[in-house]
Amino acid sequence: MKSFKEVEATRRAYHQDAALNSVHRASLMVPELAGAEAEISFVNHFLLKRGYAKVACRVTAVDPAGKRIEARLFPITEPKVYTIPLTGMVSVPVATYLVDFFAADNLFIPFPAVMLNHRGPGFLNTVHAYNRVLNDVFEDDAINATSNPEASIDVLLDGRTDTFAVFTAGPRRCQGELEVELAADGRVHTASIALDVPRLCNQEVSLRQIFPGLQAGTTGFLRLRQPRQELFYGRLLAGRRCDDGAFSANHSYYDSSGVAEYWEDNREAYRLYPFFADLDNVVRMYPIMSPGTLAVAIVAYDRAGRRLAELPAGELESPGPRFLEVDVNRRLAESGVAIGDVCAFAVRAWPVRGKTPTRVNHQLVYGGGGLQTSVNVSLANPNVFVPPTKTGLTWGQAPVGGDIESWLGFVGNAPQGAACELAVTLYGEQGELARKTCVLPGGGSVQFNLADALAEAGARSSEQPANVWYIARAARSDLSAYAVTRHRDSRHCSGEHSY
Repeated sequence: MKSFKEVEATRRAYHQDAALNSVHRASLMVPELAGAEAEISFVNHFLLKRGYAKVACRVTAVDPAGKRIEARLFPITEPKVYTIPLTGMVSVPVATYLVDFFAADNLFIPFPAVMLNHRGPGFLNTVHAYNRVLNDVFEDDAINATSNPEASIDVLLDGRTDTFAVFTAGPRRCQGELEVELAADGRVHTASIALDVPRLCNQEVSLRQIFPGLQAGTTGFLRLRQPRQELFYGRLLAGRRCDDGAFSANHSYYDSSGVAEYWEDNREAYRLYPFFADLDNVVRMYPIMSPGTLAVAIVAYDRAGRRLAELPAGELESPGPRFLEVDVNRRLAESGVAIGDVCAFAVRAWPVRGKTPTRVNHQLVYGGGGLQTSVNVSLANPNVFVPPTKTGLTWGQAPVGGDIESWLGFVGNAPQGAACELAVTLYGEQGELARKTCVLPGGGSVQFNLADALAEAGARSSEQPANVWYIARAARSDLSAYAVTRHRDSRHCSGEHSY
């Protein structure tokens, strides 16, 4: 894990000299998962954001023995959405797809803005790129200088639902152990899972199989420690799976509870999120921050950005066996705030013992009757470097059409920010689809129905879910967006934050 202050130092250096330590390959890996069809989707941000006219994408299919089956090249030259189906790319079994983007220009970030989609009966799971083979030994020096456990995994074990994780091997065969620690039912359960995974392949683990004696309805705090792998940045794909094969999963995140890294002052961490009144809005915060105790509160805002209520959510001690969960809908109802009046909510966290950690993370959870989507988000802090001339630019995927319902919301990270104009452009596989301009209130959110926006622009609604992407611009540099999908029949949800 690279320390947050080292990440900040790299960002500052880039803005001073764009030719320093340039990046020309950005990559990701996509696992083939049983019962689902895999694909990648992205808007040509290389062209639309940076003006790079010549970028190449190479997709390599890897078999279960870690051998290359074949690789295909896709020129990325047009201002549109690219969807590349992976399942069925070859006629033999595949374990993993390697996806590499190459450019003569400086890509700056070795992770591309790409979504991994897995579609199956009754579900669509989306997650942004989360693991990759590193570019060189110098990147390995920076990324793998320290090793941290992985966490940020929502646990649920009952008669119908299991919790699973997908471990991936890097460019060399991985032999070792996956150490599992689950704090649940007032106890800490531990286990070690033997790993012998061919290079560039995957091994899936199931909590139900690891801990068969746990009671139905078990939740808890899960920590996984992977063996160290050279030249590899490896997160886990983890989440909840129903017994019919449908799943909702996202990437794991660092457990920093053994790392003492703080801001020099104790200013609070914060972030604003859209409140989707048709969905459950939940915050789960795990004890994975640098040692200390944080007080947490939820603040509700209306459509004009006016503050409606502040709801104390308790304290979280890290490290520790307990996590903090806040059902925002329920807390609002208990406080007498009408759900229909709420348009956004902020998460505030400040130290009551110790200092403010550089990384304050939590799970932003949206649900609608089936599996929930759980997105790991880092809270903002005034100490984070912002270039003086930076304006707001953010983009992401928002699938729409067919059996998929969609919600899309835009916010500024800081609730106290000023109102500004928001310009949103929607893109599909044929290019630009629609444009929408409105006012983003300080403290509020802008939400609109994608299907309606497309219909207003004369774009046809697809009978199958289409990978629509948005690009949004505003004067505020802290612009963010969140998209959630729900299957109309199963009501399983998935979603992601913007880039």
